[in-house]
Amino acid sequence: MGSVLSGLLRAFSYLFHLILALFLAGIALVTILTGVSNLSLGMLPWKGQSLPYWLLGLCLFGILTVVLSATGRMKSLFVLWALFVFALMIRGFFLTSYHFSGPAQARGAAWLTFGALGAVFGSLMALRSGPQRKDWR
Repeated sequence: MGSVLSGLLRAFSYLFHLILALFLAGIALVTILTGVSNLSLGMLPWKGQSLPYWLLGLCLFGILTVVLSATGRMKSLFVLWALFVFALMIRGFFLTSYHFSGPAQARGAAWLTFGALGAVFGSLMALRSGPQRKDWR
């Protein structure tokens, strides 16, 4: 039973980060390709014209950490990535002057942050799933 739960948490973590990265990469690519210069995501520390490039770079890095961890390489990097995303959500949604337009948006942010916390636990389960590969084959 424990290995089933561990596997489910690990799979959730990989899926959570892949879906989040693909969604944000889509926003970044549409912004870059259409030339929109006023993208604003108030919960993120980046602003202005650099925001879509930061999003795209971080999304590509996130996808890379998922792929490496899922293939048995650099699992600890995926744990650090999951912690970074969770910390970014806590900071951006709840520890800054960011404000929600209503209870539904606040509830959505809380669920997203709760999902990121679950993904942190799932990333820790990835560390426990067998030995970490050290080669770059």
